[in-house]
Amino acid sequence: MSEPKMYSKITDKTKMKRRRSSANIEPSPKRESMSALIVDNGAYNIKIGFSKDKVDLIPNCIMKAKSERKRLFIGNQINECRDCSGLYFLMPCERGYITKWDVQKPVWDHIFSKNLYPVEDKPVIMTQPLFNFKSIQDCTDEIFFEEYEVPAMFRLNPSDLATLRYTEEHNLSENASCIIVDSGFSFTQVVPYINGKKYLRGIKRLNVGGKLLTNHLKDLISYRQYNVMEETYVINQVKEDTCYVAENVIQELKLAANKRNNEIVKNYVLPDFNNIRRGYIQDPNNVNQKEIEENCQILRLNNERFVVPEILFHPSDIGMKSMGIAEAIVKSVYCCPKNQQEDLVKHVVLVGGNCKFPGFNERMYAELRSQLPQEWEISVYLPENPITYSWEGGGALLKFPNFKSFLVTKSEYEELGSTIIQQRFNNWMVDNSEHKEETKNVVENFSYLDTIKGKSIFGKQDASNNDLNPGDNKIGNTTITDKHESINSDILLDTMEGSEHNQENFIGESDRLKRGSQKNFGNKDSLEEDAEEDKLFDSLELFPFGTDSYL
Repeated sequence: MSEPKMYSKITDKTKMKRRRSSANIEPSPKRESMSALIVDNGAYNIKIGFSKDKVDLIPNCIMKAKSERKRLFIGNQINECRDCSGLYFLMPCERGYITKWDVQKPVWDHIFSKNLYPVEDKPVIMTQPLFNFKSIQDCTDEIFFEEYEVPAMFRLNPSDLATLRYTEEHNLSENASCIIVDSGFSFTQVVPYINGKKYLRGIKRLNVGGKLLTNHLKDLISYRQYNVMEETYVINQVKEDTCYVAENVIQELKLAANKRNNEIVKNYVLPDFNNIRRGYIQDPNNVNQKEIEENCQILRLNNERFVVPEILFHPSDIGMKSMGIAEAIVKSVYCCPKNQQEDLVKHVVLVGGNCKFPGFNERMYAELRSQLPQEWEISVYLPENPITYSWEGGGALLKFPNFKSFLVTKSEYEELGSTIIQQRFNNWMVDNSEHKEETKNVVENFSYLDTIKGKSIFGKQDASNNDLNPGDNKIGNTTITDKHESINSDILLDTMEGSEHNQENFIGESDRLKRGSQKNFGNKDSLEEDAEEDKLFDSLELFPFGTDSYL
């Protein structure tokens, strides 16, 4: 009977040891305490997905095809279309802002349905463009809180999510400084972040985006080869598959002009939507594709491949009065405080669909290196997928320990109203400190021509200045008042060295010119400047009746 007792004692000790060990080694609580639906509402694609799942790209538009005229394709329903040639697009955004709610609302209804991403149970993190209009925010709040009945919601800018993702990925502090360059479908924005907050005075916006590049490529191809003005869907794929950014445009143009050994020329097989769903670059060594390509149209591309993306750096090539992306970054840096400028260029982050062009990162670094001081360290970072990089920042936002306090619940919306909620959303990661302008000592030079403005040719005041006060003083033919900006006693006294308040200061101009040692117009001491001034007074065009008649 002793052996069972012995066994029971050992088990009790082991249980105590296990309890102690489990108490000492407790798993650290995870920072990500909740899940949410992250929605990056872009003008061309909506990046959407739950925080623990993969991102999904859904076109933010309604399309109508020639082959099926009775049906409208909303969002990702375009994959069900048999023939995508001649698609007609209805897009809700213009210049990056929602302007057509009759298009945006059906797209949201399709996305937030029970079949795709229902929003009734989990909070929603949604992006909005910088400086979004109040009317657009009111409509968005009304749709999500009152119609979709979301339990909680938080809105912020895509650049905010990109900053959070970049600081988390590179193990930087929350107060790090960086520049987010977001080049998307409608526009390009340069947003500097100083100490983790947006510096509003340094934000630059360019109306240059992927839509402009696609339209320009359609113009070039329609002028040179085929009429593709209605093939926006196909030409956009051609742009994504063939275009690249050149390091040196002049050298690339010389290579493109060669008729022999031209490596730039590529043949692009256009889709027929029977055997070929999406076009591709022709491979002359592939024998199996030649049979399929016999009945397909082939597009020959030469300098269009690099001329079209060059608009991002030089919009003046197509007649736009706008600066390029690199110049916008430089101007944004110089608009920031001087003690932060060098730190900003160490973290330049490129996001957006236009950043996927081959050679974009290298060209951007070369442009910045040539326009910024040589001693500054420049670092340009391009993510693996710049399109979904901002969406990935939603996971970093959820890891904030007090993230629940950022959310606005439906009850708060009904109690506080949309205006107060918008202030909470728009003040997120914004630098609200006062801007102290540097005071500069401005030295104003005296100009004699400015003092005779308002004078007629006979030395009298203009008709508008004829109303005299009873206390005005008259000296010769000239009336001296405090209101007039013509030659008065104060100007003459200030422009005379060691001037004495006596009648000798107001004698004829010819006598005053003879005493050149006593006058001091704008501190001119050299003899050459005095000679030029004498010529000015002797000019018959300015003083046809001489200078004596003016005093």
